[in-house]
Amino acid sequence: MMIKNINTKSYWDNRFASGDWENKNGRLQTRLFAESQVEHLNLSKDFEGTILDFGCGLGDAMPVYLKHFPKSKLIGIDHSAAAIDLCLKNYKDISSFICGNLDDIPNVDVIIASNVMEHISDDKKIISKMLSKCCELYIIVPYKENPLCSEHINYYDKNYYDQFKPSEVKVFYSKGWTEYGYNLFINVYLKNILRPVFGKPFSSRRKQIMFHIKGDK
Repeated sequence: MMIKNINTKSYWDNRFASGDWENKNGRLQTRLFAESQVEHLNLSKDFEGTILDFGCGLGDAMPVYLKHFPKSKLIGIDHSAAAIDLCLKNYKDISSFICGNLDDIPNVDVIIASNVMEHISDDKKIISKMLSKCCELYIIVPYKENPLCSEHINYYDKNYYDQFKPSEVKVFYSKGWTEYGYNLFINVYLKNILRPVFGKPFSSRRKQIMFHIKGDK
C-alpha cells in the first residue's frame, strides 16, 4: 500500500516558520542526533575537507560538527527558505548555507544526510545523484521503525541500500531518538508490564542505522 507523503516544501516551511519545530524540541533533537553520530563517522579530528549537511533544518548540527572537526568547512542545505533564514541568523559565522534542492549541492568531500531520507518518497534516486557530488556519503535513518511516525514513509533494515554496496553499516542507540535513564525505565520497561493487560504490543528501545557509501568523486 502506498503511504501518503505529507513532507511537502510548504509543510516544512510552515513547521519552521511557525515555530512548531522549535516548540516540539526539533532543535534539541538535531543536536542530539549529531552528537550521537559523529562518533560513528570515519573521519579524523584533523579532517580538513568540506562537510555538507543535507536537509540541515535550522542548522543545529553545525556546532557539533565544528567541535569534532574544527578544520573542516561546513555547508548546510535545505529546501525550506524559512529554515535557511534561521540558519543564517544563528550560524552564519561557522557555516555557509544554501536554500535549494539536490541540483544545488556543490561538489564536496562528505555529505551527511541525518534523518532526512525517511521523509523522501524516491530516496534511492536522490542518493544516486548525491553520490555524484561527494567522496563519502553518510545516511542516518531510523532502524526497523514500527509503526512509522506520520512524517516517515520508508522502513529501513540493514539491507535497504544494498544496491549501493555500503562500505559500512552500523546500528546504534541515538540520543534524540530513544529513551535513556529514568525515561527508559518508565516508558519502556515499566510500561511493558502493563501493555499486555491493555492489549498493546511490547515497546523496545528505538535504534538508528548508518549507511556509509563511497561516492563517485
